[in-house]
Amino acid sequence: MKKFLSGLFALVMSIGLLAGCNLVELNKTKYYNQTVTEIVYKGDKETKKFTMEELLQAYNTYGYQYVQNGSTAEEALSQTVELMVQRYLLVEKIKSEISLTQNEKNSLKKQTYDSINSQLNELESEIRVEWDLVLKQPEATTEEETSLRAAYTPYEPKVEKQTDSNGLNPVLVRVEADEEEVVEDPGEFVQYVTDQRVSAEAMKRFINQVKENNENLGKNVKDDDILKNEIDRIYGILEENKYISKYQEIVLENAEVKTSEVVESYIAKYKRDKQTYENDYEAYHAAIAEDASAIYYHPNSANTEYMWVTHILFKFSDEQTVQIEKLEADLKSNTIDKTYYDAKMEELTSLENTVVKYVNDSGEVVSTTAAAAYEDIRQGVARFDSDIYFTERAQAFNDYIYKYNDDEGIMNKDFAYVVNIDTSVSDRMVKPFADEARDLYAQGLGSMSAAPVKTEYGYHVLLNLGKVQNIVSSAEIDSLTWQKLYSVTTQPSSTKTLFHLEYDNLALDSNTVSVYFDNLIKDLTASVKEIKYHETVYKTLLTINQ
Repeated sequence: MKKFLSGLFALVMSIGLLAGCNLVELNKTKYYNQTVTEIVYKGDKETKKFTMEELLQAYNTYGYQYVQNGSTAEEALSQTVELMVQRYLLVEKIKSEISLTQNEKNSLKKQTYDSINSQLNELESEIRVEWDLVLKQPEATTEEETSLRAAYTPYEPKVEKQTDSNGLNPVLVRVEADEEEVVEDPGEFVQYVTDQRVSAEAMKRFINQVKENNENLGKNVKDDDILKNEIDRIYGILEENKYISKYQEIVLENAEVKTSEVVESYIAKYKRDKQTYENDYEAYHAAIAEDASAIYYHPNSANTEYMWVTHILFKFSDEQTVQIEKLEADLKSNTIDKTYYDAKMEELTSLENTVVKYVNDSGEVVSTTAAAAYEDIRQGVARFDSDIYFTERAQAFNDYIYKYNDDEGIMNKDFAYVVNIDTSVSDRMVKPFADEARDLYAQGLGSMSAAPVKTEYGYHVLLNLGKVQNIVSSAEIDSLTWQKLYSVTTQPSSTKTLFHLEYDNLALDSNTVSVYFDNLIKDLTASVKEIKYHETVYKTLLTINQ
């Protein structure tokens, strides 16, 4: 069933085909119009027939995943045929129950146009290389175009705690989903033109590629219709995906998750990890180095072996990196001595010579020095005392992450980074970073770097978010309540609680959808009279080019 689900959402708009480029002495039109499978309905409903061409399209959009997952070519072909039938029955069922809004249709049309323009862009890149041209970067005109880094994405809970008018008897209620973003009808397709000559050549090559694919299938399409047909093909794939994903959302929304299930799930994972790590510290250290957020029980919690830490990175520029590498090469070749190397390296990588770019309040990209950026952060965070206003301090620091930070790994994550306090454990982070974190831990919760810390990547400003520990003891785990889980956030700067984390894991559990769709597919296939698979026909694809 996992393979079925992975094939439900086809995201690749492949122009190429699995086979058929060398069909010597074959009538291509007749060959690709052969029936590979049929759905024979009960009653008077007309039999649905799938052609070899439809099978090729199915393989290119989702069937190739079977090969990537280890199936042989023959197995992948058979699985694709089966999935093609399942998708058809499923979408047929879904369309009888729900419809797409005009806004959703506009969005699909826009995605279709974006897909084609993306392919045209790739062709333009090839052409510029061939023609030895350099793309002139257009001036940024909107805030989106001037964005340098990911924007902060606040957590949107699916359930939230509410109380009565007296503030008593807390209960969880579902949060209504926000209205979808309005997408205007994009109208007719418009090519993104960067250079008239290059863009025209890209469109010419694109049309020729699609035309060649059509000819390989024995299809004679007028040149004026090629682009329209390709738009319709891609739109059709996206439309199927949208129907399925929309139906999936309905299934998930109707799959009620009880608070008791959330608590039981957390307790089960806690006990699982306790059994695994309580007497196997080596396994625990390995696991926390791989993904600390996946660990529910920490065997030496009372003694504090690890801490949470967040940071802002002022990354060395490409120009700095090139000059650093040259200095290192010169030192290695004895072109320069160590004294000269140290002096030049200090100058090159100084805070004043490390440029930090950010988007100002007017939406413009501006530059400052790492020294000035740090001072901005220091003043902003220092407004909040770490003892009294730790949460506000962490939130202020988090705001600066999305203004200055060049480390994508820390942005919009449920959990921060982990550093080992126990120095007998090998550092996972680079040593200057880990040493600074440990110094901050000794200074107390909420302490921030007194000065940026230099590593091979650039300068880091760290904030101590506290020790990694169990939220309850082993003696208290069986009496854990949802209120306790709801009182602990994944990060001080986040509104996402451990309850939300576990709730979402259960609500989005693929098994919920898998079981539902598995049963639905069984019902749909049982409702038809017969499904005929013509193996001798479609398996010719495996040998036709040999």
